[in-house]
Amino acid sequence: MNIYKIIGVLAFTAFFASCEKNEKTDSLKMDLDLVMKANDSIHIFYTQNASVEFDEKQSFWQKVYGSKKNQRLSIIFPDSIQPKQIRIDFGRNKKQPEIILNEIAFFYKKEIFTAKGEEVYFLFRVDESNTVIDKLVGSLKRKEPNQATGPSLYPKGDKLYNKLSQLYTEK
Repeated sequence: MNIYKIIGVLAFTAFFASCEKNEKTDSLKMDLDLVMKANDSIHIFYTQNASVEFDEKQSFWQKVYGSKKNQRLSIIFPDSIQPKQIRIDFGRNKKQPEIILNEIAFFYKKEIFTAKGEEVYFLFRVDESNTVIDKLVGSLKRKEPNQATGPSLYPKGDKLYNKLSQLYTEK
């Protein structure tokens, strides 16, 4: 093995070791297991209380590189933020075919809760004004092919709020 391969392996190992350490901080991490075939961005909105009045000040964009295979997208909120309600807008790319959402997992310190398949829709509701859903396969797509906004998920009542509040108080 030459020196460049050794350095590459060490750098790769150090990167994943540092990622593992980040999971034990006071940051909320949200993982989305999905298929997004084309490059796009996801817009994440949050509130730090039970309100579902989302605004641009409490939001950020996450770049997604398209893949025909499942990918795990990790979204890490800053330590100072404990979101209680979250809205997910799936992209601006009008050429994005359907998005398959398989699972959403939330990690905080050593605690975790996940929602797989149809369980996702016990915590989130689709924005029916711009989203068509097939819950059996987890398919989300634009209602109209040329609309600017992609599919959206909003918190469903206080279900997400309760789960996140419980996550922050677990010991």
